[in-house]
Amino acid sequence: MRQNESRFKAPDTPHVSQGLEALNYVVPTELVELPSKGMFYPGDHPLYNQEYVEIKHMTAKEEDILTSMSLIEKGVVLDYLIQSLLLNKDINNKSLFPGDRSAIILNARINGYGPAYSFETQCTNCQHKTKVECDLLTIKNKEINNKLVSDKGLMSLELPKTKYLTTIRFLSTYTEELLQREINKKENMGFSNTSTTTFLSFIIDSVNGIKNTGGAIEQFIQNMPSLDAKYIKNKYAENKPDVDFTADLICDNCGHMERREVPLTAQFFWPES
Repeated sequence: MRQNESRFKAPDTPHVSQGLEALNYVVPTELVELPSKGMFYPGDHPLYNQEYVEIKHMTAKEEDILTSMSLIEKGVVLDYLIQSLLLNKDINNKSLFPGDRSAIILNARINGYGPAYSFETQCTNCQHKTKVECDLLTIKNKEINNKLVSDKGLMSLELPKTKYLTTIRFLSTYTEELLQREINKKENMGFSNTSTTTFLSFIIDSVNGIKNTGGAIEQFIQNMPSLDAKYIKNKYAENKPDVDFTADLICDNCGHMERREVPLTAQFFWPES
């Protein structure tokens, strides 16, 4: 949803002496629809209950960010890009949900380089490598299941094995990073793979109305039936606010069609000319 059109301020007179006044370009902005619809942010967050966030279109400044080898090597290039695009500087990009970040990145790519995106993929039927043309305008946000998600932004699940009523919170970019650090820390300390139990400890808010007072939830997680654990992980992946990057891919060799994830390769921000 464009807030202002790309335009140049026309000079009042044809004289060159007006200098910078004649090149006063107004950068267009866009309202990006958030997959989270603002439902999962805390009350003091700028995007609490906000369905849209306003960003500017990419400029030469963002080109510099995308080509910075220092930022690329540190793995923070997208953090800097998103922070630069956000008009409301009170919003910390790390506080965004990953799906909302994806929506911003998708919008920036479309407005910066257009909706055409090509990539190479291998057909699962004949193993032929096919070049696929994708229209990024067809990629939409996932719908939130209002039957599972409460007005407090928590997902309620009845576990299939224990029948316990469990509420689940969705993780922001920052808390996802904390989760990964905790998993890595435990691995470095010599613990066996703790990714499932650590993940569950981060996302479970309550069980049968009981919070984690006295470590009650932690104890339950350690003894949780594997069926319940798998159910929670699957429901989390299905319902977390996100962009649906799946598309129907057709093999140009055998004609086989299947719905698969659109890979975000290096060409996503550097399309072929």
